[in-house]
Amino acid sequence: MSPTLRILPEGMSLPAAEGAVLAEVLDRAGVALSLYCGRRGLCGKCLVEIVRGPLPALAEDERTLLARRGLPPKFRLSCRYRISADLDVRVPEFSRLPRMPVLGRGVERSFALEPDVRKIRMTVPKPALDSPVALLDLVRAKFPQIDLGASPDALRALVRAWEGGGPDGELTAVLFADRDLLAAEPGDTAGEVYGIAVDLGTTTLVAELVDLASGTVIDTAAALNPQVKFGSDVISRITAAFGATSRAAELRDVVIAGLNEMIGGLCERNHVPRDRVYEAVVAGNTAMNHLFLGLPVDTLAVAPYFAAFSVLPPIPVPASGLALNPAGRVVVAPNIKSFVGGDISAGLAAIDAGHHPGSFLFVDLGTNGELVLKKGARFTATSTAAGPAFEGMTLSCGMLALPGAVFKAEDRDGRTVVETIGGRPARGVCGTGLIDLIAAALRQGRLSPQGHIADPSKRIPVDGPVELTQKDIREVQLAAAAVKTGIRMLLEANGTAAADLDEIYVAGAFGNYLNVANAMALGLLPRVPAEKIRFIGNSSLAGARAMLLSAAERERCEALVGRIDHESLARGAAFQALFVEALEFKEWS
Repeated sequence: MSPTLRILPEGMSLPAAEGAVLAEVLDRAGVALSLYCGRRGLCGKCLVEIVRGPLPALAEDERTLLARRGLPPKFRLSCRYRISADLDVRVPEFSRLPRMPVLGRGVERSFALEPDVRKIRMTVPKPALDSPVALLDLVRAKFPQIDLGASPDALRALVRAWEGGGPDGELTAVLFADRDLLAAEPGDTAGEVYGIAVDLGTTTLVAELVDLASGTVIDTAAALNPQVKFGSDVISRITAAFGATSRAAELRDVVIAGLNEMIGGLCERNHVPRDRVYEAVVAGNTAMNHLFLGLPVDTLAVAPYFAAFSVLPPIPVPASGLALNPAGRVVVAPNIKSFVGGDISAGLAAIDAGHHPGSFLFVDLGTNGELVLKKGARFTATSTAAGPAFEGMTLSCGMLALPGAVFKAEDRDGRTVVETIGGRPARGVCGTGLIDLIAAALRQGRLSPQGHIADPSKRIPVDGPVELTQKDIREVQLAAAAVKTGIRMLLEANGTAAADLDEIYVAGAFGNYLNVANAMALGLLPRVPAEKIRFIGNSSLAGARAMLLSAAERERCEALVGRIDHESLARGAAFQALFVEALEFKEWS
C-alpha cells in the first residue's frame, strides 16, 4: 500500500509512491515551493518540517543550514527527502514561492499611437431586392484597402456580423496592419480593442492590459515565473530542456499557464472580455523566447550558441497558446544574437536607441548580464553569465525584493544600519541591499577587497538571524566579475573608454534602489559622473508596450536588431585574466 502524505497547514492528504522525492510530490499537489536550484539541494530554500514520519540523518550542509537559521532538527530539504512511509509535513511560508508585487512600468516616452490592431466601424446596407449585390463587393467598394481573402474564418465572421448588424448592416471590422481582416463583430464595438504587453522574465512575469484605442495602460499584474522550479537561471532551464522533448514541453506549458492566469485576472478585474483582446507583444531573453514558442533550445546549449530565430512574423493566437481572441496575433520581440534576446531589443526600443545622438552603454543586470554599446552609428552587444546572485537566488540569505528584504544599508561610524522593504523584520537580503552591505563591510574592514571575511566565523551579521557567509561573498564576486569583465572587453573591443560615454542605462528592477556610489566602489559600474547613469526600470515591458501601441516602433526595433554586431567574450584570449582581476572589489581605474 502506498504511503500517505499529509500536507500542513492545508490538511490535504494524498498517496505518494514509495521512494518518491518529497519536493516533486508537493509540486504535483500544487504546493508552490522555492526550488531555485532546480532540486539539486544547493539553495536551501525548500525546507519543510517533518511533523510525523521518518527522519533520516542530517547531511552536514543541512545541519549547518538549520543551525544558521535557528530551525529545529525536524526540518529537512524537501528536494533530498525520499518518502518511505506515511508522512505529515508542514510547509512554512518561507519555503513557498512568494506573490510578486507590481513594480514600476519602466521608462516612458511619447510616440504616435498607431497599433497593428485597429477597428473600423462599417455600415453596409442590405442590398435591394431588385439589385442583389454580393456582401464582399459592397465591402470592397467602401473599403478597398481591406484584404478580404486572407482568412476564411474572418470572412465567415464578417458574414455573421453583417447578418446580426440590424437593418442598417452596422458592424465593426478588426484589422491587422490596416489591411488583413482578423474578425468582424455586429454593431459598433470600435472602442473595445485591447492588447497585452508581456515582460517574460527568467524570474518574474509582468503583464499589462492596454487600451489600444487610447494608449492607456489599464492594469498591471506580476507573478513569479513558474519555471523557477526547474532552476533559477537561464542555464538551468536550458539544461532541463536540452534534448528532452517532454521536459521542454513542460517548461512551455507552465509558463503559458502562468501567463494565461495573469491575463484572465487582468480581464476579469477590469471587466474586459478576453475576446476583445486581439494582440500581445512578448519580450523575453533568447532562452525564454524559445521556451515560450516551444522551440528546441539545443542550439543555445552547445557552441557556437545561436538562436533559432531573430525576427519572426506575427503568430496566430492559437499557435501561441495564449488565451486571447483566437483571431488575434502575438508578436515576439526579436532576438539580437546568441544570449542577447528580445528583452534587450525591447529595452532598446524603450529608449529609442536608434535615434540616440551620442554614445551609450545599456546594462541589464539580470541573470544573464546583457550589454549593448552604441558608439557613433555602430551597435555591439554581448552577454555574460552573471547568474542570479543579484536577485538573491543563490545566496543563503537571499530573497527577492519583497517585504522583509534588506534593500538598503549604510555605514554609520563603523555600524551597519539597514532598511527593509515595508519596514518588516529582516527576512533576507535582495540585490540592492547586497551591494550596500558589501560596500559597508569593505569600509569597515570586515571584508577585504579580495573577498575574505575578517571574522574567524566567516560570517557578516546583517540583522537578526540574517547574515552573509563566505560562500555568499564568493557568489557576488563571480557575478560582479562577469559584469565588469563584459563591460571592459566590450569597451576595449570598440576603442572606447568609460569616460567617453554620454550615458549608461541600467535596466531592470535592480536599479530602483541601487546606490550608485556603492556600485562603483565594488567596480560593478564604471566610475563616471552620477548624472550620466540613468535607471530605466523594466525597459523590457516598456518596449513591449511601445511595440504594442505602435507598428512603426515595432518595425524600427526589428530594423535596429539587424544593425547590431555581436562580441563573443568566450573567444577573447584575455577573458580569463581579466575575469580573475575583476574578482577584486575595487573601483575602475
